[in-house]
Amino acid sequence: MRRHRHTRPKHRMIAPWKPEFGDPAQVATIATYRGSAEHKDYPSPAGNPALRSDASRCDPRYREFEPITEVLRTAIRRGRVGAIFEGGFPKYVWGWLDERLYEARHINGPRGTYKAYPLEEIEYPIDPEGRLIWGRNDA
Repeated sequence: MRRHRHTRPKHRMIAPWKPEFGDPAQVATIATYRGSAEHKDYPSPAGNPALRSDASRCDPRYREFEPITEVLRTAIRRGRVGAIFEGGFPKYVWGWLDERLYEARHINGPRGTYKAYPLEEIEYPIDPEGRLIWGRNDA
């Protein structure tokens, strides 16, 4: 029987920005954090709470989405994105909020909307250029 080692999913690597998707600063101005009511047990801009029993609970300190959107936009401008793009937006983006690294994922719905979740250190993306080190305090 073969033993399986924990490996990072292939998308977990910070990649160079693809110039065909335009200027990262311009893309960042459109990107927004939308969140998901399925991870909240409190009212939020994502809607009425609808916490699933199998879902991780979002920290209630983040009831307002504007600061999270700013972290997302800063991360895009700094090129902390994966290689996969959807509709002109990076599918995965990594940013720091309150000394914790979050992975934002582009979601279905209006273009440029994301949800995000905190990562454990073992889940951090591979970062060949050290982009995560700059601005550990994005918020």
